Amino acid sequence: MVNMLFILFYMMCLCVYAVVRAAEYILYGVGMCGMAREAGISGGWMAFVPVARRYLQGRLSGPLTLKGKTLKEPGLWLVLLPFAVGIGSGFLAGLVMALIVAGSLIKTNAIIMIPVTGVVLLTGLAILLLVAAGAVVKNGLRALIDYQILSRYCQGNVLILHIVFSTILPLYEAAVFFYYRHHEILKEV
Repeated sequence: MVNMLFILFYMMCLCVYAVVRAAEYILYGVGMCGMAREAGISGGWMAFVPVARRYLQGRLSGPLTLKGKTLKEPGLWLVLLPFAVGIGSGFLAGLVMALIVAGSLIKTNAIIMIPVTGVVLLTGLAILLLVAAGAVVKNGLRALIDYQILSRYCQGNVLILHIVFSTILPLYEAAVFFYYRHHEILKEV
């Protein structure tokens, strides 16, 4: 009986998660498509394609300028950054596996095994740090892109709250984009 209740609870949680994700996908797509149409950007259909929607988000923001440096295609960076982190961490994971295999083949000599174990641990830590740094950079870039997009529709504390809540709360960014999809642009950037 307890197992059935646990399975039922788990299935209900999965259903709620699926509904929230579907709502987020639809709201985000409709919102971005409307914003692209209002901004005169062709290819609004990309808002409904999982990877292309990040590229469209970057196109909506336009070039980002930070401390005198300009990032001309932030959407391209938003798309390529997870791939670069995946390739880097995959290479390091392959190195770990090669070292583990080499260590198991030379298991008779404990003097050689100690450095291999240390290198494996350090490489595992490097993978963890690379993935964490990639997530921080991706979320920071996404927040900057959202800031530039939403600064056309709102200002001041409302804009800052939108950016903070978009990075913390699920469904918030999609709801904000959906809400502002037909609003008048305050200023041209």
